[in-house]
Amino acid sequence: MPALSDRPATHRTDARFLLRFAATVTSVAGTAGVLAWMLIHVVGATPHPGRVVFPVALFASTALLACGSTAMQRALLAIRRERQRLCRRHLCQAMLAGTLFCGVQSYALYCLIQNQTPSTAQADANAFLIVFAGLHAMHFCVAMLFVCYIAVRTFAGRYDHEYYLGITLCTYFWHALGVVWMVILGVFVMALGMQ
Repeated sequence: MPALSDRPATHRTDARFLLRFAATVTSVAGTAGVLAWMLIHVVGATPHPGRVVFPVALFASTALLACGSTAMQRALLAIRRERQRLCRRHLCQAMLAGTLFCGVQSYALYCLIQNQTPSTAQADANAFLIVFAGLHAMHFCVAMLFVCYIAVRTFAGRYDHEYYLGITLCTYFWHALGVVWMVILGVFVMALGMQ
């Protein structure tokens, strides 16, 4: 048990960490939201009611997902070699790719929703794809919370070549989401083929 004189310093450190984490999450979510808003209001969407149409934004979000996955893998390799600065840079790249992915994916979901008609909302392939793309996006938002968490911890010097479990788990989670996204894209292609 820590001595009484150690407790205030620990609480200050915990409070600083929480403030940095909250600021990071807020900036990531805010940037993704502003990007989605700009794409929706500036670019807009051409509705194709009742049809399954592959939004171009899904290509961009797929590329961003792959870039983030690569950056996470590089961050993991860098921390294993005790290259702290390189690890931090790759984590920032992953956070940027993830932020852009969230914004672009939100816009792509908006485009998909524009194609939905009330009469086919329950049994349509488009509705099925919206649900799965939305579920993937929700899981990715959770993954971004963890990436923000490990990034703040990395900048605080909490990971090194001996302890990097958080970075490992986030990297594998990101890769798993990439595999799931490829399956969802396969379903999109099949739905387009059946149309």
